[in-house]
Formats: sequence, C-alpha cells, structure tokens
Amino acid sequence: MRASSISLLAAVAVLTGCTADGPEPATASPASTEAATEGPKRNAQGRIEKRFGEPAGLNDTATGQPALTFTLSNPRTNPECTGFWKFIPDHQYLFVDIEVSTTDDYADAVTGANNRSIKTMADRNLSAANWRAVGPDDVVLTDLVSTAALNCEEMNDDALREPFAPASTYRGSFVFDVPAGTKSLYLDMLGKDIGWEWAIPAELAPGSSPGAANGF
Repeated sequence: MRASSISLLAAVAVLTGCTADGPEPATASPASTEAATEGPKRNAQGRIEKRFGEPAGLNDTATGQPALTFTLSNPRTNPECTGFWKFIPDHQYLFVDIEVSTTDDYADAVTGANNRSIKTMADRNLSAANWRAVGPDDVVLTDLVSTAALNCEEMNDDALREPFAPASTYRGSFVFDVPAGTKSLYLDMLGKDIGWEWAIPAELAPGSSPGAANGF
C-alpha cells in the first residue's frame, strides 16, 4: 500500500512538471489590439490617403459596416470644357467622376465615439463646392469651382446637392478649375473629424500651362 502511494505521488509530480513547462496560451499583444482598432493611417493633416478608384466612406457604429460609401475615379485634365466662359491663364480643368451609395440604415446610422449622425455629416457635403485642393506651391486652394467651371457642360453634381436617401446610388462628375501642377484633392467632413485626400497623378499636370509642348 505504501509503495502504491509513492508511485501515485511520483506520477502526479511528473504530470505537474510537464504541465508547468508546456506552452502558455496565446494572447493578443497590446500592439496587435491597437492596430486592429485604430483604423486606417492618416497623413500629417489627419486625412486618410486614397487612390482614385478606391472606395471611402463612413462606418455605422452599431454594425461596424459602411453606411455611406463613395468613390472618386477617372481623373483627367483638359485645357478647355464645353462651355462659353473664358479660361483662366495657367489653369486647367480637372475632371473627376464620383459615385455615392447608401445602405438601408443610412438615415439612422451613427459613427465615432460621439455617435454623430452619418446622414448629417454626408448630406450635401459631397457636392463640388465643398472640395479643396493643394496647389503646386503647397498652398491650400479653397475655391475650385469657378464661374467658368460652373458653366462647363461636363459639370454634373446636381444629384449630390440634395439629401441622400437610404439604399440609393448617385453618380456625378466634377469640374475643378485649378492651377496646372495641383498636387491633390481632399474632402473634410463636417467638423473635420475625418477627411480623405487623393494625390493627383503627376502625368495629369506635366507642364506649367495647359497644352504646353512635351518633348525630350
């Protein structure tokens, strides 16, 4: 009986030793948890950098899913537009297309720590007049829609000037009157809690004036 007790104690000791030396359960590191919750990186101005054709938008806090999605695409330049207003010297027209989509819960969706209404932030705020640019000299350009640009037949942002309805898609085009060599377009939402910025491809602004000769 005594021998059996000793054998049992030895077995327990061996089992305990094996368990203590075994691998510990994996746990998420603070760094990985932070990376998962901090969202996309922002630039020095606090904006999320986007490529043309890449969706942007606002997530509903309740679902974690987008309630509003918009895509800026097809940037192109032209020294003229289909209109009758005189063109500004050393400027060019920058054309871009935009598509906006809302979900079924758009009207009730909120976002951010303060639960701000996505509808309040987005309605009428994606129209052409609310966009800004960074010029060739890094100066912010606040008035991209000139009288000339407004009279371009290519300008079509009427659908973005009215409140968005849930479960809807809107399409339009912008005509921005900017200096040649303008570096980026950006949009800051109401209160500047969030913004997005698109770098303008260098090949769209190769010269200091529209139609400049291109040689080698």
